[in-house]
Amino acid sequence: MWNWPGYGGGYGRGWRRGRGGPPEWAGRGMGWGATGISFKQINPPPAGAFRVACAVLENRGLDSLVSPRFARAPFIAFVDIVNGRVVSVIVESNPAVNASHGAGVAVAQWLLSSGVRAVLAVRLGPNIMSVLQSAGIQIYYTTPGIRLIDALRSTGLVR
Repeated sequence: MWNWPGYGGGYGRGWRRGRGGPPEWAGRGMGWGATGISFKQINPPPAGAFRVACAVLENRGLDSLVSPRFARAPFIAFVDIVNGRVVSVIVESNPAVNASHGAGVAVAQWLLSSGVRAVLAVRLGPNIMSVLQSAGIQIYYTTPGIRLIDALRSTGLVR
């Protein structure tokens, strides 16, 4: 067990948890997420709706093209689906696009707080994948560069 002065009691007891570690790690919390990123609060989905999130390259609603990257995509689309039909689409700028670290976990936390129950992605990094799987979020895979509506149809999420 390491116990360096001022380093929070050693490995396993506060290491990289905001209470310990070198001074340059201060304020990083549990080593999760990027600091200094402010995510817009998204209203919860309407009653009975199934909310899906997808990383997109532009803000053109259902005509937005699916991004090959997820946590560092320029936009995230939130799609509410009821009985196989899209009832609303919200496309928001992704504040984690230029984060120096922790973008995956920060975006995953944003999705969870926004009522997302499924994610549509080309690929996911290990950190965001871990958070989403732990929360029981369904993951669907699609092709990059296709329209969001086509990706939703190809997965069977909408008719």
